[in-house]
Amino acid sequence: MRTAPRGVLPYYLGTEVAAVILTLFASAAASMTTVNMVDWSRAMVLVAIGIAQAELSRRTERIRRYVAETPHVNMTSVWIGAGALLLPPALAALVTVAIYGHLWLRIWRTMSTRPTYRVVFSAATMVIACLTVSPVLRACGVGSTLGTTDHDHTSFATVVAIGAAIAAFTGVNSLLIMIGLKLQNPKRAFLPLYGSLADNALEIATLCLGGAAALLLVAHPAAAVLVLLPVIVLHRCVLMRQLTELATHDGKTGLLNDTEWRTRATTEIARAQRQSQRFAVLLIDLDHFKKVNDAHGHLAGDAVLHAVAAAISTETRAYDTIGRFGGEEFVVLLPGMHTEAAHAAAERIRAAVAELIVTTSIDGCTHVITGVTASIGIATYPDTAVAIDHILHAADTAMYRAKTQGRNQVVAYSVAAPN
Repeated sequence: MRTAPRGVLPYYLGTEVAAVILTLFASAAASMTTVNMVDWSRAMVLVAIGIAQAELSRRTERIRRYVAETPHVNMTSVWIGAGALLLPPALAALVTVAIYGHLWLRIWRTMSTRPTYRVVFSAATMVIACLTVSPVLRACGVGSTLGTTDHDHTSFATVVAIGAAIAAFTGVNSLLIMIGLKLQNPKRAFLPLYGSLADNALEIATLCLGGAAALLLVAHPAAAVLVLLPVIVLHRCVLMRQLTELATHDGKTGLLNDTEWRTRATTEIARAQRQSQRFAVLLIDLDHFKKVNDAHGHLAGDAVLHAVAAAISTETRAYDTIGRFGGEEFVVLLPGMHTEAAHAAAERIRAAVAELIVTTSIDGCTHVITGVTASIGIATYPDTAVAIDHILHAADTAMYRAKTQGRNQVVAYSVAAPN
């Protein structure tokens, strides 16, 4: 805990203490004397399968941890979720601690991206999430766990109860983590901390597999092992998605990188040729960006680049193609636009960039950056050129004309204009 950020340390400790107290309270309320050998055997099966999956996916998880720049969903929710649905609360908490303990010892212990204090905190949030499942199941009329045999596990009511329990588990765990992330960086917006749609879909998918594993352990215990292979394959598919994102997107802004943007632009040219359509390309260059880096440092400069990327994304359509060309240059492909429409879109982007107020905290110092402006050049297909390199050259020429004319303005390429 000594290495944890000071601003978030009390919250981490409070969450961990709460996990212990709530587990003891749940154990006392349910009475550990009601835990039978069947419960213990199911708990040991879940721990054994969870350890087997972690060992078989150890290399995959290590790579995911190295390439991920943000906290991400791992596959432990399958087995922990199954335990929460199937076992008494204290035993479900024990399964969680056992699985996280193994992951720390075998995978995360030597990784700087996964310090011990974060592992303990994550385990605590999972324990608290587990403890919410039993009350939800009881409220749905299923009983305290799916491990009881006095109800129909194949009924629609059971499926609804499992869905409600999964929603509660996900909501509580995500909220606890979001609060921690917010405390680490108070200036970050709260809602984006909830994670991307893909991350949340993965979390729900793992919990659904956990629900299937729980039902199999009740009805056909030996068949629960069949869930193991889909989890391993899902883990590798998620890694492939991350590697694809890494290969095609710019790490600082999240936009397409130069290579991927050119690939998509070439595809757009082929489509425009087939359908006799047009498109425009905007080349955006930030004015005097070196002064930002010199005055505030490169980390602050990265924050500005990220803010500019977000501003461009906000002022363009969902199907426009946006990329970063390195340095402080951005490029946008606008399908179906002629010069006048592209000029209006470029003006919206220019105004949005000029209005940016970027606030970032570096080593305890707050930097407020304003006055960022951009010069934008426009070139169109097929009026300007028909090859992507020629279109980019024309847009680049127009952008430099904007700079020579005073910067912070939009210029469309014209053959008649002086170079």
